[in-house]
Formats: sequence, structure tokens, C-alpha cells
Amino acid sequence: MTHFSVLISIYCKENPSWFHAALNSVFAQTVLPSEIVLVEDGPLTQELYAVIDEYKAKYPIFNIVKNERNLGLGLALRRGVKFCSNEIIARMDTDDIIPKERFEKELAAIEKGYDVVSCWSMLCEGSLENQIALKTRPENHEDIVKLAHKRSPICHAGCMMRKSALMKAGNYEDCHYYEDYQLWVKMIKAGAKFYNIQEVLYYIRTYQELIARKGGWKYVSHEISVFRSFKKLGFYTTWDFIRNSFIRIVARMTPKKLRGIVMKKVWNHKSI
Repeated sequence: MTHFSVLISIYCKENPSWFHAALNSVFAQTVLPSEIVLVEDGPLTQELYAVIDEYKAKYPIFNIVKNERNLGLGLALRRGVKFCSNEIIARMDTDDIIPKERFEKELAAIEKGYDVVSCWSMLCEGSLENQIALKTRPENHEDIVKLAHKRSPICHAGCMMRKSALMKAGNYEDCHYYEDYQLWVKMIKAGAKFYNIQEVLYYIRTYQELIARKGGWKYVSHEISVFRSFKKLGFYTTWDFIRNSFIRIVARMTPKKLRGIVMKKVWNHKSI
């Protein structure tokens, strides 16, 4: 079986009980990683350190990378990638849950020659039983690239990727909120091949917090800046830039409650 690393970034505001449950789901997998690279992005709370110490004692596969201060997700992952000793890297967030077959199924897919493999995800508010939105994604590379001209086509935290392809594209960058989308665009431009497994293999715990931080002029101005960089890379056409900027302005300036309804409809619609 192929050896692989799991890459996780954690910072001080994470929920210790959710982090505990996330690690439980990692170690309940039918295929286990040979290494977990955990980036401590700045000082953590004592409760989070306690969870880390508990699992380090049980499973001696942790490689702890310490940042003296919080760098943000993009730079934390950029640093963490360099400490991953395996060619295959699986991403995971600290507050989410994965079914026990996730790693096994993604490994089987990536071994067919893909550079990035991911899946569908389910958004849950609080408990896993409160499932409020299914986020689907197209299966084949060509359709994934097509969707990438509109929005991020990959479940980032639920993906598995080749380190060599990631590094060929320049690794993660400091692109707040858009670390993943920017990476996919760079990897597509570098010739990477993508595939999405057509089933839910990732459960995202947050929802209200997600909507709250995805609104307002500051957020949309940053989005437009990112879209401008995609056009400069030669990935976005002028029409892509105009269309996506207009849609984001309307969506991000919409009141939070209405924005939540719209987002759920988009997520529950199968995009091709």
C-alpha cells in the first residue's frame, strides 16, 4: 500500500472537542497514514495542546511544525508541505469528520495517475446529524477545469494530491480565503490532472460561521483581486472576470440570511 502523509494546520481558535473527533475519524480509517504533519500556526490553548499530547502518545507518527506566530492558512500549509516526507498528501481540517473509507478510496483513485483527487462534501450545522447542504462537484478533469472558470472545483480539506505536482505549481501562497482556489488554478495551468469521487467523503461542521465571513465589501474586494490575478495568469478570460466579479458583488453584499439561502441552493445543485 502507498505511504501517504496527512497535512493539518491548527490555530488557537479551534474547538478542542471537534479537533478530538476529527483525529478520531483519521485513526478510524481503513487505510492509515504513515505520517501526520501538524502545523501549529502560532501559540495554541492548553486544551488544544492536551489533545495533541494525547494523540502523540497513542500514535508516534506526528511531525509537529511550530510557527512562532500565526501566519494564516496559506503560509502554514506552504511550510507544512515541505515537512511531508511522502509523495501523496491528504488534507484534513481540525473541525471536520471523514468516513472510514475516505483515504482508501482516494488512494485507489490517485494511483490511476491523477494529481489531485477529492470528493463531495456535506455541510453540517453543529452535529453531523444536522445536514443542511450537499456540495457536489463534477467527476472528470475536463468538467472540473470548466467549473474552475467559475469557482473552486475541489473540496480542499477533503483532497489528496501529489506533492510533486503541488510543488511544480509553486506550492500554497498567502491568499486569504482563496488558498485552495488559487492553488487549483496554478496546478491546472501547470498541467495537473484532477478527479472528484462522486460520493460524500467529507463532513464540514461549520455553516453559520462560514456565511458570516463570506460577506461584506472587504471580502468581495479581495475576491476581485484574486480574480484579476487569474486573468493575469491567462486562466480567466475577460468574460470570466466580469461575470464572476459581478456575481460575487451581488452575493457578498446580500444580507446574511438571504445569502445563506442562496448558498445552500448553489451547493445543492450539481455543477458541471
